[in-house]
Amino acid sequence: MNLVEILDLILLVLLIYLFGLNNGAVFEGGLAGSAGFNYSIAAITVGLGILFGTLLQGEYTAKYAKTLGVMGATYGLILLIVQIVLFYAFTIVNLPLSITQSLVGGWLAILVIESIKHISENISWLFFWWIISPFIALAFSALLYKVLRRLLFRTTISTLSTIIRISALITVFYTSFVLGANNVGFIAGAYSLSYLEIALLAVSASLGALKAAGMSKAVGEDLIVVGPIGIISAVLGGTTVLLVLTYLGLPASLTTVTMGGLIGVGFSSKPRIFKSDYLRWVILSWILAFLLGFAVVYIILIFLKPFILFALS
Repeated sequence: MNLVEILDLILLVLLIYLFGLNNGAVFEGGLAGSAGFNYSIAAITVGLGILFGTLLQGEYTAKYAKTLGVMGATYGLILLIVQIVLFYAFTIVNLPLSITQSLVGGWLAILVIESIKHISENISWLFFWWIISPFIALAFSALLYKVLRRLLFRTTISTLSTIIRISALITVFYTSFVLGANNVGFIAGAYSLSYLEIALLAVSASLGALKAAGMSKAVGEDLIVVGPIGIISAVLGGTTVLLVLTYLGLPASLTTVTMGGLIGVGFSSKPRIFKSDYLRWVILSWILAFLLGFAVVYIILIFLKPFILFALS
């Protein structure tokens, strides 16, 4: 392992920590708060879910990463630095950011700079699913919410509380598993990570999720007010859409499908309590994830490419 590859691994650990802090809050924080178990249990569950998901199912999106072409260690290093800066900035302002959209955007910039010819074949189908997946999650989560409310309508309060606690913990693991299979699997394929390196990333994501309380408040309270059944429905609905995309071999965003699920649940519940200002910022973050990932990397490479070529010659 040379110096650049070592730096890649160090920056990946830092990025996945920020990823756990930012994306973990989308589901782990709200579920932990609504179900009444502490963040330590939730964070450990996140780490285990990501680890098993990446190892057992990560091959699907890892294969897609290979179809985009060889990134190269130096380009990969620049891409990671940009991702870390973007994730840090978005987390500071309590906005969720899609690691897949941002990473693919940056990688696409590298392919454009290198004049790779097969870009459209691999990206157009992915873009299509990125656009429609939040709407599918919206409809599916709304339906799931209505079904669960009807099933649990006559349940006693004590029984309902137990069901919610168990369901929330299962949902955290399930979501983390799919997150590992899709998002972290894609990263593992992009950077050709070993099993030991994947385990290191899972630990880093778990530590990030442990610190996600502030971000969780923004997602769970500043966007939309729903009960624990609503949160479980939104997360399960969005994650199931992401699981389907995983089996299609397509890296996609947990944040967009989960937020789509939350919006669907919000429209299905009464009263509907949306924080419209924050909702607009969340939707804007979906668009900015890819555009910023592409634009920042592209501009940097325009200036740095001559120096990179000189260093490699």
